[in-house]
Amino acid sequence: MNEYLQKIKQQITLLKETRPAYKEILNFYEKVVEEQERMRPAINITPLKIKEDLKALQMKEGFSLLNREDFPLDLASSIELFKSICQIGKEATSMMREDVQKIEDAIKDGKLYLDELLRKHSNPDYQNKIIEEIKVNKMILNFLIHMSIQPSIHANVENLKDKLDVKLWSKGYCPICGSYPHMSELKGEGQRFYLCSFCGFEWPGERLKCPFCDNKDHKSLDYFYIEGQEEIRIDACDKCRQYIKTIDTRKLNYEPDLNLEDITTIHLDIFAANKGLKRPVPYPWAP
Repeated sequence: MNEYLQKIKQQITLLKETRPAYKEILNFYEKVVEEQERMRPAINITPLKIKEDLKALQMKEGFSLLNREDFPLDLASSIELFKSICQIGKEATSMMREDVQKIEDAIKDGKLYLDELLRKHSNPDYQNKIIEEIKVNKMILNFLIHMSIQPSIHANVENLKDKLDVKLWSKGYCPICGSYPHMSELKGEGQRFYLCSFCGFEWPGERLKCPFCDNKDHKSLDYFYIEGQEEIRIDACDKCRQYIKTIDTRKLNYEPDLNLEDITTIHLDIFAANKGLKRPVPYPWAP
């Protein structure tokens, strides 16, 4: 078992004890991560080469290095992973079982090709066409696609992350792929870090600033938390009415995996929705 998977399993065990309402979803997620880690050593990605002068210009002008569709994928491993996650999904919920069956039937009937589905992971028109044709739940399909290509995406990020000077980056979107963050954390002396919703890259950001509309007016920036859970909060912007969940790691006695913290704080998403706030990134777990 590698160090990352061991850490995930330890945190899952802890969260099952402290947030027992999420036990089933944690069991499901643990199996998915196990499959991703099983596949990771087989991933073969040709490192992207970005010219130094172009990279410096992009960073200076506020452009991300890549678009989502620019990431090369190891299609063979992504296809195998997609099939494995589908089998895990069949045992998770009746809703996912029905949708996985629709996907498998569409593949068998020649209405859907997995290599094309995964290559076009960031093409909404293509995905909407598939969703309409086979009547599958959009959220579930997006989850299956994203979790299947995630190891390939992370392999690309590993090749790029040390080549970036994030000190030059002041945007609320990811400097690698341009996507918005889906979580943030406060650590050290209270510095904020964002986690990209697509490629998983983490970068530092301004503490008092909305990452979605760049609002810096502290009077219209607020945060909420549930009593007894001060370490997990909603950071909201009254200007754009959007929010991001934030983990204050200084109040925890363990180093959190933000994806796990995201999964086990759906109650905060419901709380935010009841306040009329929106989450601007795709999210497969919340209502």
